[in-house]
Amino acid sequence: MRYKYVALCILILFVVGCTSEEIALEPSQPVQPPPSQPEAPATEPPEETQPEETIEDPVEEPEEEIHYDDEEDIGAELGDDGAEEIVPEVEQPLLSEEEEIQKILGLAEKKIHSYYYKYKTPLGKMYNIYVKDNKIRIGSLSDDNKIYIDTEKQTAEEWCISHSRCGRETGKIGDLDYNEAYLDTPIDWLARITDSSKIDEGFYYGKQSWKLDTNIGEVVIDSNFGFIYSIKSGEKDYTFSDASFNTVKDDDVNVPEYLIED
Repeated sequence: MRYKYVALCILILFVVGCTSEEIALEPSQPVQPPPSQPEAPATEPPEETQPEETIEDPVEEPEEEIHYDDEEDIGAELGDDGAEEIVPEVEQPLLSEEEEIQKILGLAEKKIHSYYYKYKTPLGKMYNIYVKDNKIRIGSLSDDNKIYIDTEKQTAEEWCISHSRCGRETGKIGDLDYNEAYLDTPIDWLARITDSSKIDEGFYYGKQSWKLDTNIGEVVIDSNFGFIYSIKSGEKDYTFSDASFNTVKDDDVNVPEYLIED
């Protein structure tokens, strides 16, 4: 038994010795250094960038909307495909001769608000006449006296406004009879026309006019303003010449203030 124990110890020592020798004889493997990381390339500092200029698109003004009352108006501006088209002007129907005359006879009321003219009576006497609203000034070419008429109040006053003619007597001469002092104006004669027909048309007294055969006589009337330039009634001739329209001022038909006593 003792010998078995000794033999077992020797066997163990032998096995241990062989094992340590094998380990010592294996070449030692070199220690590999850890793989190196690739160096990052050097980066240059970023360049300063200028802020980009933004160009704003022009603001378009909104187109004016066209409001149509009905579908017919839309068709007048737009074609079937929606595109704008030019609409030809509609010719006005021609007026008959009678309608043309009535149109001319109504022009003065619409167009003339004040007027001046030279009036020649059938007896050949001449007057300068200014008319505005309800005021009229009548001046005879033969003297310096002026007649101031108010058709609303139906008053007529005679005044001398010239110092060289009247001297110290400058001012109001007196009241006149309204009906005797009043001289019918071309507008008064115009209102009396109830029947008329055309004779011809052309330039009379330098104005485009029509000559009419009327119930008050043969009349020459301005075809643009409806102002009567002459009336021939039997043996009597009335002439209204050198007319100007809408030029009369208040001072032309009122007594000068410096002559009016407080």
